[in-house]
Amino acid sequence: MEDTECCATESTPPPENAGGRSLVKWVTRGSLVSALLASACCWLPLVAIAFGASAAGIGAYFEHYRPYLLGVAAVLLGTGFYFLYVRADVCEPGSACAAPNAAGQRFSKLTFWVSALFIGVFAFFPSYVGFFVGGTTSGDQALVDGQIELTFAIEGMTCEACAAGIREELASVPGVEAVEVSYGDERATVQFTPGAATSSASLLAAIERSGYLATLQQIPASGDE
Repeated sequence: MEDTECCATESTPPPENAGGRSLVKWVTRGSLVSALLASACCWLPLVAIAFGASAAGIGAYFEHYRPYLLGVAAVLLGTGFYFLYVRADVCEPGSACAAPNAAGQRFSKLTFWVSALFIGVFAFFPSYVGFFVGGTTSGDQALVDGQIELTFAIEGMTCEACAAGIREELASVPGVEAVEVSYGDERATVQFTPGAATSSASLLAAIERSGYLATLQQIPASGDE
């Protein structure tokens, strides 16, 4: 009789809420990844620039998918919340899940909310990245008199990191001496030495390589472009 009870105990199915907790873990991870990719339009160009790599087009590429990735993150996070707080476990009296592991439940909830905090940090990264990179991204030299200056209106910037990527591309154009890119004003100001091979066409091409549209606003008085 004792052997029969022992075997019956070993064959008892796992608690029905175990599958729900496992699902919460995976959907939370998926939500984290989605939020991280949704903010890649801002942090990835900064990482590329920090390591000396080209950031051309990176921000614009991920910006296109940002709404979809944020939607996926929200759905997955909501799914985790549902299985963690809303869905009631069905347990038979005397079964293992009728006496749930309180410590395990607290850990699952703590993990979920910590993950939700990080998801919020990633999702809203474009809103506060300006505190780290500043509102205006300048070149190695300040704008000075005696040089040819061109100003461009730029479309499509979504955060301060976009300005950093554009500045990098403009600064790489031969002959450019100084660059200022303002996310708030949606414009870029470029200076180069008179007689240099720099042209408005080469500067527009550099901005387009970054993934943004630009139009020439200010033509130098000398007419030299």
